[in-house]
Amino acid sequence: MATEEPLNERTGFLLSKLGQLVTNRFADRLAPLGLRPRHCAVLELLRTAPMSQLELARAIGVTASVVVDMLDELERLGAIKRVRDSTDRRRSLVELTPEGTRLGRRARQLAGQLDAELVKPLEPGQARALHEALREMARDAGLS
Repeated sequence: MATEEPLNERTGFLLSKLGQLVTNRFADRLAPLGLRPRHCAVLELLRTAPMSQLELARAIGVTASVVVDMLDELERLGAIKRVRDSTDRRRSLVELTPEGTRLGRRARQLAGQLDAELVKPLEPGQARALHEALREMARDAGLS
């Protein structure tokens, strides 16, 4: 009988452990800004145009109540503001403020620094191949 690969050497396990590590490191870097990793999805989605709370919830894949909590936190930071939709006065839109744009830019810089640290043990070609493979896996899973 063939020897089975240990669980801690399986791709899914390694991705899970690395995901936890990256999330924790990213959270530590964001903390001085008052941000958490979950805020970054909102800041990225609002970069192109205002969105309703429901649109944000659907795009992120969370409940409307979770988005409301996130928006309340971002509003306290001065990163977003809620405005009435000029085409439907019953609906509010969420838009980035200049501070939100600044925070999003800084979060992207921090993510880039973390990426560079993570792939440091790899050759440049390996790092590119890893990035492309992860993007393909995310697309296949419906995550991007």
